[in-house]
Amino acid sequence: MNLEKMKEWYRNNHLSEEEFQRAEKLLFELEGFLQEQHFPTLEDLTEEELDMVIRYLLFTNQNTIPSFVILMRYYRLIGHHDLFIHLTKYTGAIGVIESILKKLERVVGLDRANEIISDVEIPVLGTDLLEITRFTKSFIELLESKLSETEMRRVLADNHHQIPKEAFLQEKIYYEAAPTLEAYLKDLHERKVKELTQFMEEKRVWFEQEITQDVVDYVKSNQEIMSAVLKDDALYITKIPYDTKKFLESDNDDDQAYYLCHCPFARETLKHKEFKISANWCYCSGGFTKFPFDVIFEQDLKIEMLASALRKDGSCRFKIDLSGVNYKK
Repeated sequence: MNLEKMKEWYRNNHLSEEEFQRAEKLLFELEGFLQEQHFPTLEDLTEEELDMVIRYLLFTNQNTIPSFVILMRYYRLIGHHDLFIHLTKYTGAIGVIESILKKLERVVGLDRANEIISDVEIPVLGTDLLEITRFTKSFIELLESKLSETEMRRVLADNHHQIPKEAFLQEKIYYEAAPTLEAYLKDLHERKVKELTQFMEEKRVWFEQEITQDVVDYVKSNQEIMSAVLKDDALYITKIPYDTKKFLESDNDDDQAYYLCHCPFARETLKHKEFKISANWCYCSGGFTKFPFDVIFEQDLKIEMLASALRKDGSCRFKIDLSGVNYKK
């Protein structure tokens, strides 16, 4: 186990010796578990073997955010990007269902919300990824049966990852400095392509994915990706795939859909044909997609799903309605 880089990182980022010792203790405990089970060391695990480590954390009640942070730091620091990315499949679900339930209460009122969610049991961190998709299937079917189409979209299409609006205030400044919305969107796309190029050249993981020249070229070829295209008072946005490199390498619809989908609550079902999740669930992704523009225009915008990985459409694409919005023309 390589702890020197981790110790140096803790020191350089002014984290305490006590915090490093907690991380070291957990990593040594996990190494001991792996040895008992005759598994490889932490550095040499497959994704399936890492799932066994996560089940151990669940069994020992150590399935906490700090435990996952320690593992993610370790794999990022030793350059094991595939295992770091695999851990994000679990952590990407944190707080989302809780946020949806709070929004449900705001949309339909406390009494009706309580009637709808009385039997909802939120999966804990570290729950098996396929079990999470089973929960999601039941949850979206419950919402579809109890809510109108308008209510369901309002509940799901929100900032359920709880990203602070301050994260996009710089984009609001860029927009206000641009002569038109179209000019801002073109500049945004060029900046994002430049950002991906820098990550590729520095061999760094960009959020959950490895960036190659093919990935850069793919994004560069379509302004809808990582920006938007304005047409007839609407923004059209195509989401960048969750794993663009593998998405581009896929030679069948099933694999392509799997690598396209970002959602930790749904994507594993794309590997299993015994059940499907309603594409209405993608309005949650729509809320994430529109949030930067909610911040820019200071209002809750309406969004429509046009294409979905869950329907194996080949893309995740949305339309944001700007009719009635006073934007720069």
